[in-house]
Amino acid sequence: MKKRILALSLAAAMVVGALASCNGSETPVTSSQEAVEARDVSLVLWGSQEDQDYLKEVAADFCTKYATDHEDVKSVAIEVQVVGEDGSANEVMKDPSAAADVFGMPTDQIKRLADAKAIFAMPDDVAADIKAFVGQANYDGTVYDGKSYGYPYTVNIAQALYYNTDVFTEEDVTSLNKMLEKDIGDVKAFGIDAGAFHSASWYFTGGAELFTNSDKNVCTFDNDDSVAILKFVQENKDKIFIKGGDAANMIKDGKLAAWGDGSWAVQGMKAAFGDKMGVAKMPTITVDGKDYQMKCFGGVKFYAVNAASKEPEVAIALAQFISNEENQMKRYEMRQAIPTAVSLQDNAKIKEDPSVKAYAEQMAFTVVQSPVIPGGWWEDSKALFESIYNGEVAADDIKAKVAEHVASWKTME
Repeated sequence: MKKRILALSLAAAMVVGALASCNGSETPVTSSQEAVEARDVSLVLWGSQEDQDYLKEVAADFCTKYATDHEDVKSVAIEVQVVGEDGSANEVMKDPSAAADVFGMPTDQIKRLADAKAIFAMPDDVAADIKAFVGQANYDGTVYDGKSYGYPYTVNIAQALYYNTDVFTEEDVTSLNKMLEKDIGDVKAFGIDAGAFHSASWYFTGGAELFTNSDKNVCTFDNDDSVAILKFVQENKDKIFIKGGDAANMIKDGKLAAWGDGSWAVQGMKAAFGDKMGVAKMPTITVDGKDYQMKCFGGVKFYAVNAASKEPEVAIALAQFISNEENQMKRYEMRQAIPTAVSLQDNAKIKEDPSVKAYAEQMAFTVVQSPVIPGGWWEDSKALFESIYNGEVAADDIKAKVAEHVASWKTME
């Protein structure tokens, strides 16, 4: 990379639509200058549906700034396409040459893409800058086999608890048992999605590990405490909801009183609960006289650069630009996404945000996604949890059934 861009200022241009294209100013060539043949640059940027407005605005800012600052670039065009962080790795693996130049991704997919040589490892000096900018913990979310693979732009915490303040008090939501025991008629008291990213919480709450330190032999989802919690969930299924796709409507209709969801869900939860929304860290659970704090997946989302990009220098600059301090603040203001920048940790507006406070408290009870989680684990783990929740696995058989799946996960590629 010829030029590392560490703190680009934002330009004022904004292009409406999926294609942002801006022309740089032409510098006259004098007798003391060598003529530079300027080129047009085209990039593709992937992001979630919810991030489209934000990304289009930032992309327009970037292409103006970059074309103006680089005499070898006449114009930059960035096409923003809808591919979320949860699906980007799968799309890249299908055909890297047809994938985006820059895309967001979570920690657990690094190994898969790095082993396939599908993403750029950041040069050591750039990696050092990233670490200084986001801090050690957030930086570690981009690292595999000693190399950093991107720019963290938001904290990725699977759950905080959103709840209806007309139904539950602040004291109620400290304990899942209190929530389930409260008489609220036929309203579902609590829920988290059955998808593995969320349902893994039930296992982690019982102290389970999932490929700790990238060791495929370390998987303890069948430990006794986690099994006891799964039995608790099965026994209380009538009060626990697991269908994430229906949660918002259930909340709006007054049929679901509390929902655990990720740090990206703030706007959706505000829309669903309205002025009755409260937010807190996840509750404790008491099972067989033993108290457990609910835990969940945690980590970061970061922008990676496709190794097949025809414009890697510009792509790396774009990944950095979207992740810089000013644009992380803009993302927070537009999407309430929790920043990774160390410089924003003491921002008064962010620190006083109730949702940020809840996720900050929950952060102490998170499990970092291992980069060696195999792709097939997600669907298999979801199917296992659903079978337990639905009663397809008898309570006395849960431990053996989970152990059977654990054995298969250890050998799954």
